[in-house]
Amino acid sequence: MKQASLTRNTTYYTAALTVQKILAFIYFWFISNQLFPEDLGKYVFALSFTTLFSIFIDLGLSPVLTREAAKDKQRANDFLRNVIGLKLPLAVMTIIAATLVITFSGKSADVLLLVYLAIIIMTLDSFSLSFWVTFRAHLNLFYESLGVIAVQIIIFTLGITALLTTGAVAYLMLALLAASTFNFILALLLLKLKLKFTLAPKIDAEVVKYFLKIIPAFALAGIFVKIYNTADSVLLSFLTGDAAVGFFAVPAKVVYAFQQVIPAAFAAVIFPAFSYYHASAREKLASTFEKAFSYLTIISLPLAAGLVLLAPEIINLVWKSYTPVIPTFVVMALAIPFIFLAFPTGHLLNATDQQRRTTLNRGIIVVLAVGLNIALIPRFSFFGTGVTFLITNVLLLFMDLYWVRTVVPFNEKALIKIVGKSLVATLVMTALILTTKAQLNLILVIILSMATYFVTLYVVRGITVGEIKELITKGSR
Repeated sequence: MKQASLTRNTTYYTAALTVQKILAFIYFWFISNQLFPEDLGKYVFALSFTTLFSIFIDLGLSPVLTREAAKDKQRANDFLRNVIGLKLPLAVMTIIAATLVITFSGKSADVLLLVYLAIIIMTLDSFSLSFWVTFRAHLNLFYESLGVIAVQIIIFTLGITALLTTGAVAYLMLALLAASTFNFILALLLLKLKLKFTLAPKIDAEVVKYFLKIIPAFALAGIFVKIYNTADSVLLSFLTGDAAVGFFAVPAKVVYAFQQVIPAAFAAVIFPAFSYYHASAREKLASTFEKAFSYLTIISLPLAAGLVLLAPEIINLVWKSYTPVIPTFVVMALAIPFIFLAFPTGHLLNATDQQRRTTLNRGIIVVLAVGLNIALIPRFSFFGTGVTFLITNVLLLFMDLYWVRTVVPFNEKALIKIVGKSLVATLVMTALILTTKAQLNLILVIILSMATYFVTLYVVRGITVGEIKELITKGSR
């Protein structure tokens, strides 16, 4: 595998996710300012509820498919057909279970309709994911990158049109359904046309036995992650009401958007890369991990500091009706560096057959998160959820790093050094923000602070001219 392929794929996917998240941010800003917090909360609850169930369709099959297809591309089609064969009955059982649970949950009729539509979206997205990860295993993220942008344009166009013409939340869910249907058909057609794959379901005893042997840890990890990512909104809805979910959605959406643009783009590329290196070139594992960790450190520290320092200005400018979430916004922004850095640690463990340790860490985090949310939500509402979010993400990173040290002999001193230099540059940037934000326009403050950070980082040699040239050269190949 050429390092250029890694950089090029990261460039494609990062660019696509950046465009997607810009559109998604504008879209969310629009609907959050058009809807009452309670209506927004119903919409978010429906998506969170079905996301909680979605893992039972996949059960860790997609990361297993990514890893195994990356190791043996000749058998990728056979692996995918077996995954489809396993997913079909799982999908039927999951749809039935989710429908029964929400039907007898006591939720209102409008919420039930939103959840029923979201169940269809959940099913389509699960199969689309398996299709796209097959391309990832072939180190090709170009088509998925185009699909990501197209899907968001569909959601953006149909959703805004529907809200302006009807004002009904149900039509927002229909916009998502249209986009998921398009994504499913696009991925399916590209598999047949570009990779010449056969997609007829298959159950091969040998493949299924092998998959069933290794998916439990992936499945448990996936369940834990889904519970962790959705339990806050679901618990807020049941413990305090849908309006609290709507308020919490604002800082959660901002943090999630940044999480999906940068570390998720790295993860989509580095996971198959880690798997490949683990099987064929183990000497490159440490250097690839160190690069991913360093770049995410350089990006995440100033991002977190900027959001914390400018939280009141951002909320007052973009969400004037949501000023009560400012403290929650600050607390959740502090978690960003820990979220970013847990991507390479978690994916490295999974790629090197250490998924049981990844699962253990996420299991501990889920238990802690659910316990803290149940304890804090009744007293502090969505602020309690924000505090839980920060505590659990800090703990997760350090638990992952403990196990990574036992798998890959990476250069700890080098990573500590880049963290220290990034902190120095962040402190200089912080001083600039504090002295200028009262006098200058918010956009100008952001531009100046970014420039100050990177200039300072260059001065302290946190990043060199050679590294910048290397990134530019490889990104253009």
